[in-house]
Amino acid sequence: MKNWVKLESFGRLYQAELRKDVLENNGIPSVIINEKDSLFLFGEIELFVKKFDEAKARELIVEFKGLTKINSFVGEKQMELFREILLNNNIHSVIKKKEEDKYVLDNYEVYVNNDEIDGVVGFMQKELLSQWGMLRSFYRVRQTKFHTDILDENKIDNFIIKRKDSAYHLESVEVFVKKDDLEKASKLLNKLNGWISIRKYTDRHWADIDEDILNEDNIKGVIAETSSGFEILVEANNEEAAIDIINTKKDWTVLKTYNSIENAKVAKRVLAKNEINSVIVNEKDSSFLIGELELYIEIDKKKIAETILKDF
Repeated sequence: MKNWVKLESFGRLYQAELRKDVLENNGIPSVIINEKDSLFLFGEIELFVKKFDEAKARELIVEFKGLTKINSFVGEKQMELFREILLNNNIHSVIKKKEEDKYVLDNYEVYVNNDEIDGVVGFMQKELLSQWGMLRSFYRVRQTKFHTDILDENKIDNFIIKRKDSAYHLESVEVFVKKDDLEKASKLLNKLNGWISIRKYTDRHWADIDEDILNEDNIKGVIAETSSGFEILVEANNEEAAIDIINTKKDWTVLKTYNSIENAKVAKRVLAKNEINSVIVNEKDSSFLIGELELYIEIDKKKIAETILKDF
């Protein structure tokens, strides 16, 4: 079943059917697969939904059990503080630790009873913002964790709130600190002492790809927004290794082809002046000098390189 994922397993058919009804009443298609042996009743009854609907389906099933998940994060400290803030405002919640083999870090999820959800929404829109201010918004959990770790190391209390779209897909992660700490925390994250910029981007998509590459080699890469786009910073002791990893694993693409080596070299120099690396690949036959010269650049630099060489 391509693009379908298992939501839950059950011992009784009626358990799956109840949840199937909940999902389909909310416009989410689902399928029950009964793997039980008809004679001995071995096996499981499994409920599947489409991959796109998985996040929303899980939320609905939790609500069906009488609880609503209102927040979650890979940092236990942030969720404990969030729970404490709720408790101080007479809102009772529980934290569940969720472990998944595909993730290195555990996820800590905050739940409240369904009948308290209206109070939580009102609190988060009013009372919460009277004492706490949003420091920064991120679009990736891993990037958020890097920054909350820095705040923790500097003893600045912080918690996060996730914002999701109508399909329960993550839109942003907002980091909050006490209003008295906003200026100090902002300067801390802007300065990032001990971190060095290794690469700049005009498109966030390419910064995300390189951050993933670094993460595969256990190197933290912080993506920062600049006036002209984005940049990746790494800890100073990882600078050389990070540059080598990105250069080695980066995909390259043909920017232009030339019949003249002189023209190809001029284009290469023009790009170099704009801090864009390029390589000339000579496809000419060595005997007859037939063929083309291809100018290769890193794929994330193609758009800006095309603009630079537009009239060349």
